[in-house]
Amino acid sequence: MNGMLCLAKRNVLCYFRDRSSVLFSLMAVFIVVMIYLLFLRNMLIDAYPGTEGMPSLIDAWVLSGILAIVPVTTAAGSLQTMVEDRADGRIRDVLVTPMAPWQIAGGYIVSTFTVGLIMSCLALAVCGVYLYATGCPLSSAGLAEAAVLTVPSALSGSIIIYAMTSFLRSTGAFSGFFTVVSVLIGFLCGIYMPMGTMPSAMQTVGTLVPASHMAALFRNCLAGDALDSVFGGAPAETVSGFRSDMGFDLSLGSFSFDAAGCLIYVAAATCLFFLIALYGIIRSRAGKD
Repeated sequence: MNGMLCLAKRNVLCYFRDRSSVLFSLMAVFIVVMIYLLFLRNMLIDAYPGTEGMPSLIDAWVLSGILAIVPVTTAAGSLQTMVEDRADGRIRDVLVTPMAPWQIAGGYIVSTFTVGLIMSCLALAVCGVYLYATGCPLSSAGLAEAAVLTVPSALSGSIIIYAMTSFLRSTGAFSGFFTVVSVLIGFLCGIYMPMGTMPSAMQTVGTLVPASHMAALFRNCLAGDALDSVFGGAPAETVSGFRSDMGFDLSLGSFSFDAAGCLIYVAAATCLFFLIALYGIIRSRAGKD
């Protein structure tokens, strides 16, 4: 256990000491913010002309989506150390230690989880201050629930991205993977464009992504009060349509996910990817890769 924690500590320090790595791991966030400010914000507000409180609701909606992708992109950035260990041969020093395969995987996952949680908490603090300063309806209970959700969000992002990068053996492959993840995650979570505007196939793919479920949970926590304020007297069909189009509610076919269903799905996907990561470590230790 001490070896796993030492490996995790070393990885965390490597990530935060490399300022360029920290900056590039937030690239997806910068892209979302720029697209939102330049194009998406006015388009969404103009779609509901004369609706009081819509700017605050849209702001809370996009910030909630950002909170869901921060753990994913920062996890990818922090795992650059692992890929470099493999490319430079340093991973052999780890594989010959008495640590079990799950401890080696755990060391990288704990460090990635720590990075994702720290960056998620910082992002949540910034979002909370911004929403409060702009007068967006936001209850303390909703903010507290969002703070709790940063834990499963960071854990899921760290394990899933670790499993995906565990099979990469070169820094070039990692760079390509990181670029694809940074760009694609915004689309899959329904941030660059609302879920309801996507083709049905893309909606299905987006719903299968665990980060989309975390985005839905964050939206209900941070944007739920603003949604109730804006659509307080609207027909139920109008509210239901808006929630579905904007990714507050997710469904696969005729099955609709509630909050518990979203968390169960994220947990199941996370466990599956952990088993995949563990299998990769076992193969590496057996010298089959």
